[in-house]
Amino acid sequence: MKRKLITALLLVTPLMIGLTGCTGGVNGEGTGSYSQTVGTPIIRGNAFNDLGWENIRKGQYDSAIAQFNKVLGDNPTEDEKAEANNGIGWAKAYLGQLKDGMPWFEKAKDLSNDAKVGLAAAYIQKASRSDMEMVVDLLYKQLGKENPHFAYASRRNTGVSDSEAHAMLAYAFASIGENDKAREQLDYAKELNPAFAGTSIEQLVNVTEFLLN
Repeated sequence: MKRKLITALLLVTPLMIGLTGCTGGVNGEGTGSYSQTVGTPIIRGNAFNDLGWENIRKGQYDSAIAQFNKVLGDNPTEDEKAEANNGIGWAKAYLGQLKDGMPWFEKAKDLSNDAKVGLAAAYIQKASRSDMEMVVDLLYKQLGKENPHFAYASRRNTGVSDSEAHAMLAYAFASIGENDKAREQLDYAKELNPAFAGTSIEQLVNVTEFLLN
């Protein structure tokens, strides 16, 4: 099992980096867009937070960080502060690796589901057993409230879908030997996105199934 897990981690590490490419790719120009009518409505949205995410959409990550820091320096509400820290986390992730955003995701995770998902993806990239246990805690316990069919709707255009969140959780469960829960999450991820062939979900499904067989 240990050798199989090492092989799986070699396969999944570039995949987790690829998840952040849905918005524009690391150091690339973004082509995605985000409709604020999709997902969770943004409450008391701050103009600088909005500008920061527009910069992320364009692949202008340093400019995005500057906008988020304006929020943090202007007596923000707790929600605005979490939004800004979450934004910095994703911008740092796009600039380098997911783990580079971890300190900001950690600050935001209590109020931001997007930060929970970003932090979980970073723990998958780190890849130890304790890291996978953190993924389970973040996605299954904190985000999903131990409901295996929880719904994740990103508040901002993070590039991670509900199906991908469940596929990430399936991988984490498989990595710590919780095979029944892993299969349940895998089946649900496929149900949420039946047309997953050729997507990042297919890669994550294949690696998880490799661990389970």
